[in-house]
Amino acid sequence: MLTLNLKIYRHAAWSVLGVVFVFILCTFRHYGVTWDEELQSQYGQAVADYYASGFKDLHYAEIFNLYLYGGMFDGLASAIDHYTPFFVYDTRHFLNALMGLLGLWGVWRLGRFLGGGAVGLIALIFCATVPSYYGHMFNNPKDIPFAAGIVWTMYFMSRSYAKPTRATLMKLGLALGLTLGVRVGGAMIFAFWLAPMGVTALLPLTRHADAKTFSVCVKDLWRRGWREVLPVGILAYVLMLICWPWAQQSPVLNPLRALSEFSNFPQDVEVLLDGTSYRSTELPWYYVPLYFGIQLPEFLLFLMAACSFFMPKIWRHFTLPQKQSFSLLALMASFPVVYAVVRHPALYDTVRHFLFVIPLVSIVAALAAREVFFACIAFVQGRMAKRGIAAALCAVLGVCIGAQIVVMEQLHPYEYIFANRFAGGVRGAFGRYESDYWGSSFKEAAQKIQDFVASEGGVPAGKIYKIAICGPWASAMIYLPPNFEPVVANEPAEFFLSTTRWMCQNMRPGKEIIRIERMGVPLSIVKDLRDGYEHYEGNEHEKK
Repeated sequence: MLTLNLKIYRHAAWSVLGVVFVFILCTFRHYGVTWDEELQSQYGQAVADYYASGFKDLHYAEIFNLYLYGGMFDGLASAIDHYTPFFVYDTRHFLNALMGLLGLWGVWRLGRFLGGGAVGLIALIFCATVPSYYGHMFNNPKDIPFAAGIVWTMYFMSRSYAKPTRATLMKLGLALGLTLGVRVGGAMIFAFWLAPMGVTALLPLTRHADAKTFSVCVKDLWRRGWREVLPVGILAYVLMLICWPWAQQSPVLNPLRALSEFSNFPQDVEVLLDGTSYRSTELPWYYVPLYFGIQLPEFLLFLMAACSFFMPKIWRHFTLPQKQSFSLLALMASFPVVYAVVRHPALYDTVRHFLFVIPLVSIVAALAAREVFFACIAFVQGRMAKRGIAAALCAVLGVCIGAQIVVMEQLHPYEYIFANRFAGGVRGAFGRYESDYWGSSFKEAAQKIQDFVASEGGVPAGKIYKIAICGPWASAMIYLPPNFEPVVANEPAEFFLSTTRWMCQNMRPGKEIIRIERMGVPLSIVKDLRDGYEHYEGNEHEKK
């Protein structure tokens, strides 16, 4: 399997990407509006207004704290929406999914650079079947475009290690600039790019530690600095500013302020971890590792562990540019996680802020899969036995991937709530870990509320049904007609709609009439309050 020519792997990779694209076309309207999306859409329109007004309309700075993010995706989505026949959020979901698809393409290219066509193809399939990545592809306008940008930036950085042509450096500057135009935190990859470059330039000193060798090394670093690093940095910085209105107001200080803000993000909400509630500002050190441990598929975790065993062999067979590329990958995948472990920044919504790690982990797992394959083949003698083992290994891998796809189909369109068997599966994780933390199931709930009311003959003429909501109001009201009015959860109402996050469904008694669930896990609940309601104290999670 692993010795086929590159052309076959390329065709297979394009086939996989084509299948994912078809799924996107068929399902992008299935996804509801998430907790953050209304503000993201407003910010995107404000960014578009800023440019349309000739840089005079500054109301983007009044939309929560979103001015700290670049407007690359949100502004582009708002501009494109004017030319599509779709509902604005459907347009955004489609474009967001294309960003995710672009990231998958980047995984294929970077995996192929590091390990050849087989590794690239396997990494592509791995990443496409990670529910945390695929489930966010449709409605995460910050983390998915950022993840795609990181992958492509790393790919062109890897190409620059091998052959720093003008075209490669220009593409690198564009990829890095667009990535920074989503989130300025991507600047860390620029420093990581320089580390392998500097180490390689100084390697001659390990053989000849004299003044002449030192002078040659310094000259080489200086040459690469002004010929490669400086042009890429300038191009990326200018492109970042073009994408980011707030940064344009103070091109040096504002990006630094945003970096400082993200390093000490003040968001203080309740977070669920292994059955215990924490404040997002007071999380235990293992928050990120544990969530990755329960949200990545089991076979991916196994292969990541196997990679540590096979790493000496993998490293030995790398070329110098591949060693530099893998060092870059290792830094980018591990440093943010280590930082979270050591510094305990405020985090929430599981590990969605670390989605960019998943494509990199998929490549590492693909490298390990190749080594496991060859190691097993080496244990048997005879051509037929080797072919039999190869077929069996391919079948095992196919079963693992197929089983993962089945689970994703059962969770659709809430793939991101996936939990593996280490957490007891989705059902076992309920009440112990976050599930529908974005409230996107409110779309389905809103549609079923209308069906329920229609079965009773509809809303009486001249009457407006009040619906008490514990959760993201916009995620429901976008899909409800004007004869439904939202109120806070403790006010008189005909219906009560709640997310199951923070166990909101237990806050108010009533007759349960609708339950949105997947794999036996409730995501949102609707109760009929028309036979009376009981007042209760409001809580911090209600959205006005």
